[in-house]
Amino acid sequence: MNYFRLGFALTILAFAGNVQSAPVNAPLAEVVGHLAAAFATHDPARISHAYRAMGDYALPAADIVESTINAMGYDLLENGEIDAAIKVFDLNAHTFPLSANTWDSLAEAVMTKGAYESAIRYYRVSLKLDPESNHAAQMIERMTAEPQFSYVSGNKS
Repeated sequence: MNYFRLGFALTILAFAGNVQSAPVNAPLAEVVGHLAAAFATHDPARISHAYRAMGDYALPAADIVESTINAMGYDLLENGEIDAAIKVFDLNAHTFPLSANTWDSLAEAVMTKGAYESAIRYYRVSLKLDPESNHAAQMIERMTAEPQFSYVSGNKS
């Protein structure tokens, strides 16, 4: 995991306050501290719990949190921890359901695991949220057209 990026993002979270730039209050600093401690464990269940516990404080830091969680998912995926990456990406997609990127990342992880039907479903969600996404469209086309994926689209070869 890129600890520098994570540390930087969590520092920003701790000092960012909210969208209106109000001063940081103790509860915000506390929930950010819990999230940072959860990240340090690399345990998706603890991260999920701390992430959800942010409650109303998550909104002011949503973009930073979303991208940091996504980066953590890719770190896990690159380290071969596919199941943990899927859990992290799933958490991110369901926490930020209007983000095409979160669904695209979840699709990539489940595709890596070989769950092509789920990958296509998640890529379709991403494409619906961002119709200009060439990547999602290309991946859907690839998985429904290429021989190694042919059973997904019902085409037995």
